[in-house]
Amino acid sequence: FLVPCAMGVHTHRMPFDPPTFTRLLPTGCSLGQRLEYHASLSSTMTAARELVGSEGGASLHGAVVLADEQTAGLGRRGRSWDAEACCSLLFSLVWAPAAAGPPAFPELVRLNLAAPLAVAGACSLVGVSSGLVKWPNDVWAGVPPKKLSGVLLDYDGREAAVLGVGVNVLQDMSLHPAATSVATLLAAQTPTPPGREAEPGWAGALEPSSPLAPPASLRERLLASFCGELERLMRMETAQVVAEHRRRDLLRGQTVRVHHRTREEHDPRDYDAVAAGVGEDGALRVRRVGEPAGREVALAAEEVSISPLGPAS
Repeated sequence: FLVPCAMGVHTHRMPFDPPTFTRLLPTGCSLGQRLEYHASLSSTMTAARELVGSEGGASLHGAVVLADEQTAGLGRRGRSWDAEACCSLLFSLVWAPAAAGPPAFPELVRLNLAAPLAVAGACSLVGVSSGLVKWPNDVWAGVPPKKLSGVLLDYDGREAAVLGVGVNVLQDMSLHPAATSVATLLAAQTPTPPGREAEPGWAGALEPSSPLAPPASLRERLLASFCGELERLMRMETAQVVAEHRRRDLLRGQTVRVHHRTREEHDPRDYDAVAAGVGEDGALRVRRVGEPAGREVALAAEEVSISPLGPAS
């Protein structure tokens, strides 16, 4: 989807600043040491995959391809992810640990679980503590939770995996009730100054003189924090990552709709179920509504989509 930046955001719509990002990287973090910055790209995932093809995967482990603007971004199950310039954090990261060779399947499962957790953790470090993971790899936040970020994992079966990440950062989501942004969430957590209650979203809060204005380096801070969080998580065993996922699981214990095509298309195979959580294989366990406890099925992200419906009765 394409969401415009908030009114008054012109001062904060600055190009990404690589030196600031490098300065903010956690000490000793190996991810993000190489940054390929572009003002505009069709897709950071496509550019990252081309980079792997030209230079090889092992030498690029941890490299980040980032764009201020993406004109043909890739989303899950063929969806697009477009964004106005300098409003979102749009990047792809190459995962190809040199010592271990091409990533094995268990490592890819752990990476797919860890990536949205790293986004949620990075958001916590800039003040948004409500991030939850919606299986397989979205991040929702706020009250009630709304989509904040999407993650896509691509692996060609050879040298390297590529993580594509999009985070809504500076958008005013007042006209887009199904989604949210870091700026919107930060504003909601801060008391509104007297006399400004009628101002929508971040229309006033993003003025440079406002005490509510987000830091100019917000996107740089988010990316640096993401790199540190992802590296921390990927040092863990899969069971530990699953335990962290359980603490941030949006769906566990909720009634959900299982879609076999898309959320917009009816399919006679679709059904309602209660989500039981994610296993070490990355699959979501669900129990069909009306089935006895203990009779669960495992769902693969490549085969279905999930819509939360509310707490299980």
